[in-house]
Formats: sequence, structure tokens, C-alpha cells
Amino acid sequence: MSCFGLFGLPQIIRSFKYRDRGEIVCDILTTCKSSQEGRKKTQIMQSANLNYIQTRKYLGFMTNCGYISITQKETYVITAEGSKYLQMIQIQELTRMR
Repeated sequence: MSCFGLFGLPQIIRSFKYRDRGEIVCDILTTCKSSQEGRKKTQIMQSANLNYIQTRKYLGFMTNCGYISITQKETYVITAEGSKYLQMIQIQELTRMR
């Protein structure tokens, strides 16, 4: 069995999908929601599969929007607004699946 598909490209490479900004925001919110104490920047970076610059940009944006907040321990926690946004996105995904 060959791992090369159409045009000689490996099939696994063709199956990769780029995430849009909304998916990245949802990944970060889900990560922050998974811990009541909050998540450190490094934990978010690893969980959402982002580099440092991307992580800093998204965390700044999401803090300004009120989706997450920073605790005194320098951890990020999801806010009520962030929980509502995440729930809204999950409902949209479920209705799209129908």
C-alpha cells in the first residue's frame, strides 16, 4: 500500500487542515475552562499548539474582549463572557452537523 496519493503528495499531508482564528480562540477557552485555578501561558501555548508570539497575541485579544482574565498568580481563567461565547460556538457546531 502506497502512502502517496494524488500528484505524489503523501496522503497524510493532504489531510492536514488549517485552523481559523475562531477555532484557536475556542481551543484556548477550552484549555482555560479545564482548570479552576487557571492555566499558565506555557500550558495554553502547548495545549492550543501555538508559538509564543501567537499565544501572546491571542491572550491579549481575548483579555481585551473579556473572554479570559489574569489572576494574581499569572494564570488565565475563563470568564462568564468567555463561557457564553464557547457555549454559543459549540451549539453552532452541533446545528451545522445536522
